[in-house]
Amino acid sequence: MIHKKMIDYYARVVCVFFVVVGVIPTSLCIVLSSCHASNEDMVILQNVVTRSKKNFDDKSWTYHEKAVNGVAFSPNSGILASATDRGIILWDLTSMKMLGEPLFGHDGVVWSVAFSPDGKMLVSGGADGAVILWELMNMKSRDIAISGHEGWVECVSFSPDGKTLASCGADGRIVLWDVADMKPHNEPWIGHDEPVEGIAFSPNGKVLASCGVDGNIILWDIGLMKPIGDPLKGHNMWVESVAFNPDGKLLASGSDDGTVVLWDVTGRKPVDKPLTGHKGAVEMVAFSPDGTMLASCSADKTIILWNVQDRRPVGEALAGHTESVGCIAFSPDGKLLASGCEDGTIILWDVSCRKPITPPLELNEWD
Repeated sequence: MIHKKMIDYYARVVCVFFVVVGVIPTSLCIVLSSCHASNEDMVILQNVVTRSKKNFDDKSWTYHEKAVNGVAFSPNSGILASATDRGIILWDLTSMKMLGEPLFGHDGVVWSVAFSPDGKMLVSGGADGAVILWELMNMKSRDIAISGHEGWVECVSFSPDGKTLASCGADGRIVLWDVADMKPHNEPWIGHDEPVEGIAFSPNGKVLASCGVDGNIILWDIGLMKPIGDPLKGHNMWVESVAFNPDGKLLASGSDDGTVVLWDVTGRKPVDKPLTGHKGAVEMVAFSPDGTMLASCSADKTIILWNVQDRRPVGEALAGHTESVGCIAFSPDGKLLASGCEDGTIILWDVSCRKPITPPLELNEWD
């Protein structure tokens, strides 16, 4: 999104992605995005306790400051989590009310948060160089600070089996961590010439895709711990986001050049010409749970739903935000699409009719 490119380079985007397969009690469900700014790179494991509900008007959620940096759904589609410049908020989508108080753990901007596959942990990464693992199923917290990057953390992602955590950063490195003891599997992977913006595990957990400021996409063989061939080159500017489709045969990438590219993972080549529909940088891409649609959001204030089979837009672009749309997420049941914007709003879209289910949720400054 535009605002994160205008702030200090050390506080650029941090994205967090999980392959969600588990379901946990509604009061504990959450998925999201976050970021921070500090001199240390660390991972902290903490506990998230059950919180009492607090009521807020469904048309004006007032516990966010400035931009909405990330949105994500719980595995059962009952909770929406959102990340901003100050903290993490959990929302009950049935009552449209906030669940408890904001989650504070980072020292600054929160860019991204997501669930572990079993739903027992939540991870957040920050512009402060910290990644926080929140334990959701017990009342204990274990604080473990680890360092693996020389600079801020850009993105973190869990493997589909939940045993491995991958992190990438402004130092251009990718580190794989054993979740059990939070020790690195090996030496950092270095393949990008500049900061790594995003990472994503393939559904079978055998391949990790990474993208970066250098405009390249690298497919890594996790078993061999090395790149699979040369980098994929299909964009002429930063690549902001990558996402695998549910069967792992396709990879989507979104770039500051305003295009989306669909890649044949096996053939390691574009399926067709770049998808061109946005008039600004593409900030994020996401496949629907059934893999039939691809969503992309942009600095042009719109979201486009693409038919994956014919690679054409499904109707007109979704327009409802007043500034750059920096994050999107499909609900696990595929019925809703959430979009977060720099204007401080979240819109919940009915995917079938392509219309908002409520007025924009306005996230103003909290007390």
